[in-house]
Amino acid sequence: MSQISLSPKRAFAVTATLGLLSLFPPLATDMYLAALGELAASMNATQTAAELSLSLFFLGLCFGQILIGPLTDTYGRKRPLLVGTVLFTVTSIALPLMNDIAWFNALRFLQAIGASAGMVVGRAMVKDLYEGQKAAKVMTVLVMLLTLGPIASPTMGSLLLEAFGWRSIFATMALISLVALTLSVVTLPETLPAQDRQPAPIQNGLKAAKRLLSQRGFVTMALVAGLIQSGMFAFITGSSGVFQGIFGLSSIGFGIMFAIIATALIIFGRINGILLNRFKPEQILKTVLPLFAASTILLTLLSQTDSLLVFVVPLWVSIGLVGLLSANAMSLAMELTKAAAGMGSALLGAIQFALAFAVSSFVAVGGASTALPMALGLAIPASAAFLLYFVTRRSSESENSNVEL
Repeated sequence: MSQISLSPKRAFAVTATLGLLSLFPPLATDMYLAALGELAASMNATQTAAELSLSLFFLGLCFGQILIGPLTDTYGRKRPLLVGTVLFTVTSIALPLMNDIAWFNALRFLQAIGASAGMVVGRAMVKDLYEGQKAAKVMTVLVMLLTLGPIASPTMGSLLLEAFGWRSIFATMALISLVALTLSVVTLPETLPAQDRQPAPIQNGLKAAKRLLSQRGFVTMALVAGLIQSGMFAFITGSSGVFQGIFGLSSIGFGIMFAIIATALIIFGRINGILLNRFKPEQILKTVLPLFAASTILLTLLSQTDSLLVFVVPLWVSIGLVGLLSANAMSLAMELTKAAAGMGSALLGAIQFALAFAVSSFVAVGGASTALPMALGLAIPASAAFLLYFVTRRSSESENSNVEL
């Protein structure tokens, strides 16, 4: 594949724009968490129905990436991205006009499809432009920029909720998406040359998907990445009920606490950037994954505590390790996609958000009378990622040993 050379200034602009586009999912989830109760009341709906809008958003992200991925391998990266960003903008404008929870949830599903474009194209563009440790570093930057959403949006959403009501939150999303759309038009290059594009997106997309899903290495890394990231969605889904319902924080207090925990993503992301100067992504993943599983198990054991500090400390570490591990796992999975980066990015994202849908639904159904559902939503995927990675790795080493013999 042809490599595009970018000046440092242009590379910074591209990374910043992709980072802003990657903010769409956290903005569309975290910003309205504190407003779920008011939203449900304004539509005469239950809290569970309101929380379902979160799960349906994750499902839409899953479906959207499968839809958009093969299109980016056929029509280039930029055109599908712009269409998806327009869809996100239009639905963000329409959502505050809704008075029925069923229509609201349906629009949330469509909004998620639009949001998925930035995620698919972002990973594919990184694959087009960079390789190896450099790709992992850029992916880490995107993950760190992605954390600005979880840090700023709950507090921003709480302030908007207090001042103007829940509908202003979605109007703000629309304004942000308009800025991202403008920057995408101006700054982003087309990173997939015409000669490298695949004809017949559906047919070739299915072939690429079949090839990738038959590769144990890609499937393993995609599942590991998805399981790691799903812990973040367990936290997102359960945080309002835990901190406001169990620990009694106000909407502003919840926003501040959410931001404090989310700062762990930036700190651990920075640590990952430093580690990548000396170690390969696989070395970091192998070493840190057991620590992630251990921290989430400790969180589960402490989930019945009455002390906010005792509960927050292992949660802070666990969320930070999500940020450290996910970039490495995603870059390793994307390295295995070869020429089908768009479809590979779509499958990676679809697996991630299918798991997010399952985990967030589990946490929502588990209720907010205890912190245990949220803690298990982190611990079970973390333990599964640990077991999957090391069992598969040992199996591969055993096969290689037999081949050598």
